Amino acid sequence: MKKYGMVVFSLLLAACGFHLKGTVALDAPMPYQIWSVQGGALQNALTNTLRRQPGVQIRDNDAEVVVKVLNVDQRKTESAVNQSGSTSEYLLDLNVSVQVYRNGQPLGDTMLVNVQRHMDYADSMVLGKQEEEQTIWREMRQDAAEQIVRRLNYLPTPQ
Repeated sequence: MKKYGMVVFSLLLAACGFHLKGTVALDAPMPYQIWSVQGGALQNALTNTLRRQPGVQIRDNDAEVVVKVLNVDQRKTESAVNQSGSTSEYLLDLNVSVQVYRNGQPLGDTMLVNVQRHMDYADSMVLGKQEEEQTIWREMRQDAAEQIVRRLNYLPTPQ
């Protein structure tokens, strides 16, 4: 009986237009079809996010536009301490600057993306917290890539 309940629940979610985050392309078509990505630390996240857009191809050569990540800055700062003076929470901050080029010329302004997350911390769980931190950084890079691709949708189109 539980099996049927899950099937019905899944169908109801699908009927209302529910999609998992990051699995749906943007509604509007991208202004260019052939892209090259020079993403550094965001290479995989940017490439995968762009590939999900309809009609977009990723190539190293013969691209209409090049997306170049100029800078990726990751910072981890204490944001809270407990009564004994130990760190109880960190703020993870990811700043990314991106420029798009067409025919070697900058296309639009430099894009700046900032993603922040809070991470609880306990000295008693150091190994688990290191793993959690790496997961959070990976999710933040994916979030930054999705924000960049949304902004790429508003680039000036060719005349």
